[in-house]
Amino acid sequence: MSVQVSYKKQTLFGIILLLCIFSIFETGTRFYEFFLQDCGVVDAQTLSEYDYFLKRYICYDQQIIEYVNQPVLAMIPNQHLTTININNEGFRGAEINVSKTNNDYRIIMIGGSTVFGAGMPNDNLTIPYQLNKKFEEKYNNVEVINAGISSITSFEELYHFKEKLIHLEPNLVIIYDGANDVHYKRTSDPEILNTDKDELQMKDFQKYLRSPVVMYRYVLLPIINSEAVNTLDITGVSTTSNSSIHNSSQIPQLITSLWYDHIKEFCQISNEKQIKSIVIIQPSLDQDKKSLSDYEYSIYKKNILDKKIFDMLIQKSEKLTNCSGVYDFTNVFENTDFGVYVDRVHLNDLGNKIIANNIYEKILPIVLEDISK
Repeated sequence: MSVQVSYKKQTLFGIILLLCIFSIFETGTRFYEFFLQDCGVVDAQTLSEYDYFLKRYICYDQQIIEYVNQPVLAMIPNQHLTTININNEGFRGAEINVSKTNNDYRIIMIGGSTVFGAGMPNDNLTIPYQLNKKFEEKYNNVEVINAGISSITSFEELYHFKEKLIHLEPNLVIIYDGANDVHYKRTSDPEILNTDKDELQMKDFQKYLRSPVVMYRYVLLPIINSEAVNTLDITGVSTTSNSSIHNSSQIPQLITSLWYDHIKEFCQISNEKQIKSIVIIQPSLDQDKKSLSDYEYSIYKKNILDKKIFDMLIQKSEKLTNCSGVYDFTNVFENTDFGVYVDRVHLNDLGNKIIANNIYEKILPIVLEDISK
């Protein structure tokens, strides 16, 4: 009898010990994610107006956003974090009224983390919000929806446009991209979209148990992708590219042709649906002619291959004939002396405002023409 009691005590003690060890490990991983993990924001001098803890919250929130991969990368709707609000449609910003009146003019802006607003401490400093704010000064019936999703390329943009954005009845859709297609070096589309229903994935419980996420993201993935190269820091989603393809002379042509096919289809579908389509090649330190601040110069790394791909994207974009407008913003900061880049692509709130103002100037004639009809 006493032996059985002793076994029970040992079992109970073992369970308690395991729970204590797990609790310590879980606490340690949360401490690491909040205080030690850098998403490219903490040390960015172009974000010096944000205090230390705000920057930490920005990084942490971007790490814990829940995503799905069915059939392409998307954010789970209705996530309300300290610095980020994911609305009822799975996009950043205020709730979207799916049904709009005939008097409303709806603009949707889609792209990667630069549109999403990676590095911004709230939804109101993103490019789409700043564009919306610009319209509100004179036209209160125009709304701009932020459909940016970190790490997506033109492939995912096209898919979201066809399958999700059209039902929101936009009058005008803006694709603002280039960097992800260039940096991620995708040279072909997936043959089969991921449509399997995988109910138990790390994303489903990552808000509650961070240690499995941290182990997978920072221990297992580096081993699995030992030959991969991370390209952008503050996207919030780990995306890698195989370094072995960088030496191929065919890569620029493959990437730009793939991008062109996606954008060409976007413009064609827009025409068919009577939706105005705008394509903007975003700026990047890889090819921007701006006078660099000391901080921007410190993070600038000359990348001949990426610059070549960007230049080819611009050349390809000039062949897009079915779009309502195609604009090259790669030198939009050419006359800007102060710092706007947080890293090679992402901008601070001042950079976002400059981009929004430039977009406003480009699309205003199109919007006014539509409104007057």
